[in-house]
Amino acid sequence: MIFPPYLLLSALVVGGNAHSVITQVLGANGVDGQGFGVIPGTPRDGSTPGVYEQDSSIIRNNEINTGKAGPCGRTPAGGNNDVASQMDAAVEAGLPSASADGVVSMILHQVNQDGAGPYSCDISTDGSGSEFVSMEVTQNVPGFASLSLAAAQDFPLDAQLPAGTNCTGGPDGNACLIRCRNSAIAGPFGGCVAVKLGNS
Repeated sequence: MIFPPYLLLSALVVGGNAHSVITQVLGANGVDGQGFGVIPGTPRDGSTPGVYEQDSSIIRNNEINTGKAGPCGRTPAGGNNDVASQMDAAVEAGLPSASADGVVSMILHQVNQDGAGPYSCDISTDGSGSEFVSMEVTQNVPGFASLSLAAAQDFPLDAQLPAGTNCTGGPDGNACLIRCRNSAIAGPFGGCVAVKLGNS
């Protein structure tokens, strides 16, 4: 049976259970990273509330503006995704790079229904998250108005660096911060990742 979008939306608003998480950044340099706040041991084979959603980031403008969360939002398990400490950890683990033509390739794990696409991405070239510039999403997560019937499923999410991008963030001065999120009513959901340029 195919459900009209408004019926699916009503069910999700009542249930309130939905999340997504950027589990991987696939570096063109052979280095793979992970999204800020990701807990590696989190099971990815279920969609119920609780442990499956524990490291999903909720990124709300009103929470950022009031200081409840930083520019990369918060997770149920870890609270605020502190940009500075998460950036330091990402650099220490090794930064994945964009491709030679400036594409950042990620894996988005959709936990349940309104972790769906489409997603928008933006970039903070100084890695602080204080200012963002929009990116073109070249491969998006399927969905209609951030809704779909997918659950416990991985999707590729690719975004193009703006022309002339120069990454200057992080302790080594070569990192950019990328943030992707959908427009889910209960969210938005998504995450932040750190990357460097393909020639750095």
